[in-house]
Amino acid sequence: MKFRILIVLIPLWFAACDFQATIELPFSHVIRVLQSRGEGIPATAEIRMEMAGLDACNEKKGKALEILSRYYGESESSRCIQEGVSTFLIARVPLAVSRKGLVRDKKITSILIEQNEQGIQLRVAMDPGSFQRMQQEMMDAFFQKPEIEDLMVLLRFHNDGKSSLISKARFVYVDDKPMPMDSKVILDPGRTIEVRLSDVARDYIYSNGSLAVLSIEKTVDGKAFTEIEFMQADKANPEPESRPTDLEDKGKDETAETRVDPRLKEKDFPELEQKIQEIIKKDALGTPDSKDLGGM
Repeated sequence: MKFRILIVLIPLWFAACDFQATIELPFSHVIRVLQSRGEGIPATAEIRMEMAGLDACNEKKGKALEILSRYYGESESSRCIQEGVSTFLIARVPLAVSRKGLVRDKKITSILIEQNEQGIQLRVAMDPGSFQRMQQEMMDAFFQKPEIEDLMVLLRFHNDGKSSLISKARFVYVDDKPMPMDSKVILDPGRTIEVRLSDVARDYIYSNGSLAVLSIEKTVDGKAFTEIEFMQADKANPEPESRPTDLEDKGKDETAETRVDPRLKEKDFPELEQKIQEIIKKDALGTPDSKDLGGM
């Protein structure tokens, strides 16, 4: 009798992983970059990458952060979280923000800023070569990798100035509202908007390098951008050291009797104290008492 062993090779398909970058960008940071003469000033981004499970995330977190550091920078903090059946590695990393035209940092995602007669343009830029290299490293380490279709880019733009801004957005979602064409958005002081790239915008940036998604045209009050005051400037300046006023100095020289509220002088404190002791004693014995404290 002959036996035939049939070996069936079942290919292993590893699911792709969600990959999200949320960029935090206050308006004051934009102005600082435009006024700088260097290669740019990094902002902060939160990377959210799907992992195989909570145990695997905690075990492989070091390797994942090592890979991310080559394409973003050293992480400031990181943690593993579980949401339903999905697990994510959350890492806060630096993100390059520079003026358009300078030598661009070869990072997966960056922000390019330019100023012209139409105002200030914010461009999201991507380096496809860096993304592809990261994909390969992730695949070698975890047998899964993010695809470009898994990539979501969010820009949290915060107006920390004291003037309202007139801006326009296009090819994005602003606070989950689609903006397919140039759409006006008023940014009052303190307002933060969440600008999410549409799939079309993301694919265009991946293929062509960058795309202007948000422009700051002018202020509502007509102030030039260089004249805008920022809220954080108030916090940056420490409060002046408090010194005692003339009234406080005078109060130090007064006796305790002269500082007593006049209304308290009318109270008979020995009598009140006696009533309080009687009430406490009756409460301890469980005796009800409906008397008050004589107007205390």
